[in-house]
Amino acid sequence: WLKPFVLLRSKSQLRPRQLGLDGAMENTPEQWYKNLPILTRIGLTVIFGVTVLVQLEILNPMLIYLNWPLVINKLQVWRLLTSVFFFGKFSFQFLFQLYFFSSFSSKLENNEIFAQPGDYLFFLLCQILLLDVLSLVLAWPSGYPMLGPALVFAILYYWSRREPYASLNFFSFTIKGYQFPFALIFFQLLIGGNIWMDLLGLASGHIYYFLKEVVPAEYGYTMIKTPAFLVNFMSQYAPRGGGGGGGA
Repeated sequence: WLKPFVLLRSKSQLRPRQLGLDGAMENTPEQWYKNLPILTRIGLTVIFGVTVLVQLEILNPMLIYLNWPLVINKLQVWRLLTSVFFFGKFSFQFLFQLYFFSSFSSKLENNEIFAQPGDYLFFLLCQILLLDVLSLVLAWPSGYPMLGPALVFAILYYWSRREPYASLNFFSFTIKGYQFPFALIFFQLLIGGNIWMDLLGLASGHIYYFLKEVVPAEYGYTMIKTPAFLVNFMSQYAPRGGGGGGGA
């Protein structure tokens, strides 16, 4: 799932950068990592950590793959969550996945729709469970073993719905945010890649978008609401003095 390098220009990137003591702009890897929103930072750390453990042959990836018969018959329920934390061993593909996750997850986590503590965590949990179910339908009876790329695409797709007119440079062409997921799928087709993970993520992201935003606006029903215990749990990690609204 090699993706072309994409430059994003949106209002979320117009914030002044943090200045160092000497007045110079800080742009170190450490500063970048610390400035990531908390859930994106945790996700990035877990993904990288799992990859290191698999690369060193300390962790057998078969233990974290999604396998519905093992989930149901052996009660190995952790597989429903762990299947999104492994993208394969270190490679260019892994780096692109990590770049897209850190970039678009940061922007989405800071989006105004996830201003309430716990909202983004609930979004991620919904996406993971949706991907588990959709993968079972498409790859009966076990499901797709690795769903990390699909989760990244679901995040990217929902961001494109939240910032549809953000401008991106894609192979020197300027496109809008709402066009970006489909441009990536078309690019995958051109290079002979597998688009099933992208389509799976698109479907999962769109189901959430439809239930979260379209149904309340068109029919007046609230279908998705963050549980109170998640709000209370994440409140202790919320930034002092404000919620979302900005980007990474």
